[in-house]
Amino acid sequence: MKNTLKVSLGFALMLLGLSSYGATLTVWEDLNKTNGIRDFADQFEKKYGVKVDIQGKDSANHVYDVADLISRGEKTPDIFLIVSDRVGDAMSKGILAPIENMEQEKSHYIETATELFKVKGKYYGVPRSIEALIVYYNKDVMPVPYETLNEYIEFTDKHKAQGIYGLISKVDNFYYSYGFFGAYGSYVFKQNSEGEFNPYNIGLDNDKAVKGVSVLADFAKKHVPMSVLGQEGWANIDEMFKSGKVGAIINGPWTLDGYASSGINYGVAPLPKLPDGTPMRPFFGVKSYAISSTSENKKLAEEFIKFINQTEFALKRYHRIAELPPIKELLSKEEITNDDYASAIAAQVEYADPMPTIPQMAHVWVPMEETLYSIIKNNEPIEAALDLGVMKIKQKIAEN
Repeated sequence: MKNTLKVSLGFALMLLGLSSYGATLTVWEDLNKTNGIRDFADQFEKKYGVKVDIQGKDSANHVYDVADLISRGEKTPDIFLIVSDRVGDAMSKGILAPIENMEQEKSHYIETATELFKVKGKYYGVPRSIEALIVYYNKDVMPVPYETLNEYIEFTDKHKAQGIYGLISKVDNFYYSYGFFGAYGSYVFKQNSEGEFNPYNIGLDNDKAVKGVSVLADFAKKHVPMSVLGQEGWANIDEMFKSGKVGAIINGPWTLDGYASSGINYGVAPLPKLPDGTPMRPFFGVKSYAISSTSENKKLAEEFIKFINQTEFALKRYHRIAELPPIKELLSKEEITNDDYASAIAAQVEYADPMPTIPQMAHVWVPMEETLYSIIKNNEPIEAALDLGVMKIKQKIAEN
């Protein structure tokens, strides 16, 4: 019986063009998220006669850690996680293997998710989840969310005397405030028809950027407490939301677990429209499975990712870890379209810009944060402040 089983397993691998019977596939998942795929990995082990070693590690460090292992000649995981804005950096480090079956599998996913991992005609990531900023609202303070920024402002005007605000955000952080830039067509780096970013064409000081930041500055100065600014602002925003001093905040999917465990009676919604009716356009990102360039099990790794990203398994993963897979069939299912959280993420991604995937993006964050702080806190003229911020970005790019 055992011999028959081995033959059938070997035959299954042979059909896939694999010769990995008895191999161990090492997979890095996100910290505290291994439960999202563990039982699917068990099924994969039984089907192909291999072992899958799943390790939970902070995905923010996966690219750095894999690059470090390769530089020291040490064994890397076969599969790890990469966020779309790290693709350029990872490519420059040579740590990614092209994923050969994605040309056939790409139709399984929404196009905006797959294209961020396409470099010179090849794919280097398989989408696992999409993320964008959304509104979290405290139902005990604000029973329903609003569709427009003006409505949140009206809420603030009615309740400010009691120390309660309608909507707040980390307004001096570029990631959180890019929605005002993107709303009017500003951009970080211009994309060409192939979707490639040009680091020498920066659109953060053009007329559209000035218009967006003018709306942002007016909102921030008049309707957001200055305690949200600076490094201490992160903790202040969190405390205000949890203590009921604000009806709604703008934040990302990564805060969901914290709010859920805190006992807040919260709901979620897409970002509001600006005063002239223009939708905000924040960044959206995609977290994908990647395969190490030094993996000895590349074909097996491809098959494993395909296996766990089956719609049925991806749906179960979403319910376990609350990270939304950009799989077409999944997004059309009634249990997803009727899910407030999933619907908010999916709706916002429709009005969002891809975060640039080139390494030069690393030189944008600090200059733009300084720029926004100077405009909101120090009342620096918007045009001059944006010009200075872009000049700093260009200098950083030139130096590196």
